[in-house]
Amino acid sequence: MNSNLSHNMRLAAGLTVVLACPTVQAQEAASPFTWGADLRLRQVFIDNVGLNADSPSGDRTFQRYRTRAWASYAPNEDLTVSARLMWEGRHYQDPNADNWPAPGFEKWYSGGILFDQLTIEGKHIVGLPLSAKLGRQDIVLGNGWLVLDGSPIDGSRSIYFDAARATYSLESLATTLDLIYIDQSADTGRFPQALNGEVEDQTEQNETGAILYARNKSLLKDTDLDGYFIYKHNRPNVTPGPPVNLRVNNGAPFVSGTDSGDIYAAGLRADAKLSPQWAVRGEGVYEWGTRNQRDLSAFGLNSRLTFSFNDKLKNQLHGDFEFLSGDDPDSRGDQAFDPLWGRWPQWSELMIYQWPLESRVGEATNLMRLNAGWIAQIHPTTQLLVDYHALWADQMSTRTAAQMVNISGDGDFRGHLFTGWLKTKLNKHVSGHLVAEYLAPGDYYADNRQNDSFFVRAEVTLTW
Repeated sequence: MNSNLSHNMRLAAGLTVVLACPTVQAQEAASPFTWGADLRLRQVFIDNVGLNADSPSGDRTFQRYRTRAWASYAPNEDLTVSARLMWEGRHYQDPNADNWPAPGFEKWYSGGILFDQLTIEGKHIVGLPLSAKLGRQDIVLGNGWLVLDGSPIDGSRSIYFDAARATYSLESLATTLDLIYIDQSADTGRFPQALNGEVEDQTEQNETGAILYARNKSLLKDTDLDGYFIYKHNRPNVTPGPPVNLRVNNGAPFVSGTDSGDIYAAGLRADAKLSPQWAVRGEGVYEWGTRNQRDLSAFGLNSRLTFSFNDKLKNQLHGDFEFLSGDDPDSRGDQAFDPLWGRWPQWSELMIYQWPLESRVGEATNLMRLNAGWIAQIHPTTQLLVDYHALWADQMSTRTAAQMVNISGDGDFRGHLFTGWLKTKLNKHVSGHLVAEYLAPGDYYADNRQNDSFFVRAEVTLTW
């Protein structure tokens, strides 16, 4: 184990132990200080990343160790200052460093130490039902379909945005209005910089944006209605190489292209309780603007119908339909849907690793997905989720170099995906899960990209 990893692990462990110490836990009920900490341990197995069994780096086995500590100070009910410090390191058992396709692979990754939250929040500003939060913060809008993860390259160790968010509440109309400004750096090199002195990539381009988001609960009975407008400006972050556009994070460098241009999106979302048993939600968005010197015109739809048995086991059945437009190879423009800040494993952990065959990590696009699933509370502490997804491509586009090599151009069926989750929460201090996924790829992929792929992960989280 290298000295940096050893030092960082000692620092993280010491921080967790201090926060868990009973003498520190004793707090006055009226204290303006609050704090917490957690430790997340993961073991991950992935088979055939890239759907090619002959790839020397296709099989991955690694451990992830993440610890976080947070605190906030609220001198009164209208002002809060908060911070959260995190560290995550990794150990890769597979693949061998000699088989990694890019230079700089670390079997023992010492991990970054950084603030993934650092905010000041004010409420009832100038006596109005107006609040504002400034600084590094987590932002999730709706189901997180388009806005959840501002740092997709770092693999869920963080999801932060550097942003300013103002929220105005119209209680008489059961409506809230959010205005959000985002200024996201491509790496960890600006304030608040990583404390270990290393600069790592968090996304492939520098991003600024604005979001106007409205939520209403009164227009339709038992229905949440959301409407929004999103603007995202991408400024390229080209690394000199070789290889060009090498991204460094999690000790496993990889090449990923950068985006440029201005994307506009307008969408509507509804989430309705139709009866004690039936619920439905749907979200649709149209995107336009420019991306990488091409005119963009794209569309996306995401929907779910749920039937609840309302029995002792809380059995639920659901069906999903999702459509993300693909790039028409016969058009000069670009029709490929852009997930904006939604590059995270929304319905599959395994597919996160397969999207780079045609786009980038977590960048779902050119997709038609049908899903059938079942959820049950099989024990007071444990929930079981089982899903089947049938996956197609909207277009058989082979415009980019990666697409020409990895996509067959002869079929549109992506494959059969089976996923299962076992989630448990023993108490407020101990939780965990076991997830397993299997993908049988279809004729959409090239002949050398049709090997079955697996994903298995076990997690334990300790929270104080």
